[in-house]
Order: sequence, then C-alpha cells, then structure tokens
Amino acid sequence: MLKFFKKQKEIVAVMSGKKDGQMKLRARGYIKNRQKFLSQLGIDLKDVVSADLCHGKSVKIIKGISAQGGSASGGIPKTDGLVSNQSGIFLAVTVADCLPIVFFEPNKKIVGMVHSGWKSTVKNIAEVAVKKIKQLGGNPKDLMVEAGPGIGECHFEVGRETLPKFKKYQKFVKIKQGKYFIDLKGIIRYQLEKSGIKKSNIKISKTCTFCDKKYFSSRRDNNKITKVGIVIIGIKK
Repeated sequence: MLKFFKKQKEIVAVMSGKKDGQMKLRARGYIKNRQKFLSQLGIDLKDVVSADLCHGKSVKIIKGISAQGGSASGGIPKTDGLVSNQSGIFLAVTVADCLPIVFFEPNKKIVGMVHSGWKSTVKNIAEVAVKKIKQLGGNPKDLMVEAGPGIGECHFEVGRETLPKFKKYQKFVKIKQGKYFIDLKGIIRYQLEKSGIKKSNIKISKTCTFCDKKYFSSRRDNNKITKVGIVIIGIKK
C-alpha cells in the first residue's frame, strides 16, 4: 500500500494497490477485500464512510457514522469528496486513473479527500474541498495536501470534442503528433495554489497509473467491470 503524510502519526492516509484486490463499493463480493485491507490498518469496516461517486463537485462534511455512509452499503450517493474533524471516522473513495487528493489540517485536526477525475477537476472540486475545510475552522495556509497516483499526461488523451471543457486550462493541454493530452496533475496543483495552499505544502505523485501496473487503470485494463483501488484517510482515536 502507498502511504500519504508519512510523518503525521496521528492520521491514517493510504491507497491500496492492485495486489490488494478489487475494492469496488457496490460489488458486495469484494467486501472481504476491503475488510482484509482495513484490518492491516486496524480499522473496522463499520467506521468507514465512503463516497458513491458521481464525477461532480459535491463534497460532504461527515459528522458521524450512519448506515447510509458505511462502506458495506455502497456509500453516500452523488458525492465525490468527504471532509471530517471527527476522530475514529475514516473517509474513503475508490480510484482507477482518477486522482485522489487527500487533505490534512494539523492545527484543527481536519482531514478530507476528493476523487478528482477529469470531470471533477474541470469543476474544481479541490477548491470546494478547501472551502468545506474552512467551514470547519481550517486555514488553507496550514493545509497539507497530497495527490495521486493517477493517470499522467503521457496517457490522458482526449478527443477534440472534449477540449472546450479545458478552455480555462489551455496551458495544460499538450499536442503530440496531432493528438491532445491533458496534464491533470498540473491543473490540480494550479487549483490548489489558487485556493491559498502553500506550494511547499503540496505534493503530487509523479506516478502514472496507466504506466505503473501496481495500480488499477481503467484506460489500460479495459475491463467490462472497472477494477478499482481504495483510498482511506482518518484521524486515529
């Protein structure tokens, strides 16, 4: 597994790899994979709140565990991000090329995460998450942020019809041999900095999930049922 915020001992922040197995939330046959992965972290499945993704920019503040939010139930509907200041609650999203962005505000003890696929990225879901963290009393200047692994510019090719979606981010569009490639990681870094986060507090993985076969990749694997990894973040009790 990949660990985020390695020096921050009061939180758990990790991402599973392909060897940990399929983590799809709605596929009940894979609950055992999630339970096994969580057990390595000392986390009970009932303490996990999952986002049931919609590729939008909805970020929810989580104040407690509910049956609806439990990982076994399929997660909170129409949500791509979660934020909490409650210890013992662990937030989760699934990924397979889309970038996970994890947040930690050490002074106010706030954690958050978003699933930033290209649709959520152009809607600036990262900025929405920062605003939610501010609602809980967090300061963007104190925020620590890590993102990725996720699909890199090397493999995120889009058609001409998709280019208008990125009109605000033209400097992150690259043309190679007549094909269009998008630097999603560059866009996300730009958005985070514009949201008031210090450059020194932003870390974005260079790992491309298409290139690195340790991770699931929707584009590379081309499965009928997309296989996904899971990202977890939470404050220990």
